[in-house]
Amino acid sequence: MNKKYIVRLTAKERRTLREIIKKLKGSSQKVRRAQMLLKADVAGPAWTDEQIAEAFESHTRTVEKLRERFVTDGFSQTLHGKQREKPATEKILGGKQEAKVIALRLGPPPKG
Repeated sequence: MNKKYIVRLTAKERRTLREIIKKLKGSSQKVRRAQMLLKADVAGPAWTDEQIAEAFESHTRTVEKLRERFVTDGFSQTLHGKQREKPATEKILGGKQEAKVIALRLGPPPKG
């Protein structure tokens, strides 16, 4: 089956990925992405999605999405991940309320 998204790493990108794997530099997700990208590289082992998924105990869809992200979003975005635009949960207290709670906590204990 012909792949729509083909991973072609430059020498510098390969060096960066190998360094991350060797030193276990970054999160476990980052190291795992680095390993997967190296295995998917056309100039390297050029493993199939099924082989990569089996080797790293993941789904083939995960590998497919990694390839797609590499081609569409670029090396850095694929390796480091995408930052959220807004936090997963909204803050409960506003700025003034938070300041008041901190002041109460750090101040003298209340009477009674």
